[in-house]
Amino acid sequence: MGSIIPFNGEFTAPPASEAGMLTINQSDAKALDDFIRFAERHCYDEIGAKSGAKSRALRIHLERMRVLLDTLIDYSEEEIDLYWTGPDPMQLDQADPLLLSEISKRSGLHFHQVCIYQLPDDIFFGKLQIAVDDKAGETCGLVRIQQWPSDLLSGPRWAQNGTNLDETIQAFIDAIDVG
Repeated sequence: MGSIIPFNGEFTAPPASEAGMLTINQSDAKALDDFIRFAERHCYDEIGAKSGAKSRALRIHLERMRVLLDTLIDYSEEEIDLYWTGPDPMQLDQADPLLLSEISKRSGLHFHQVCIYQLPDDIFFGKLQIAVDDKAGETCGLVRIQQWPSDLLSGPRWAQNGTNLDETIQAFIDAIDVG
């Protein structure tokens, strides 16, 4: 069994003379990275006015893990692909206020929402909300990407409709920069 070495802000391997040195392969490092990303987005240890927050201690621990992972994983080689599920009809009261503001002068629109996931690990990435104007042949879309401490927004922006709803949605997904 390996010994526990206190973390002092720098990651150093245990002395070579210690028996039981642990190793981690790239697949395990990627699994740990996925877990840390999940914890950064979805885990809170304080209840407050913002319906949950991360304590200073948890933020520091997650940052330490991120530093460790940055030494283990070459992120430049990691390719992220996105896919989406849906579309699901969306009611007006579910639409983001920025999307509603952008489309306020138009009528006869129909609304849809899709969930976006990252491949290869099926990690939730965010949501795309669209308002389709069939008469004008345009769609307004807004992407909300889940990040900590606050979500990132892309849009709203207008684009020409595709030949069908799936093609229109795919054009918005393809425009997301994951690099």
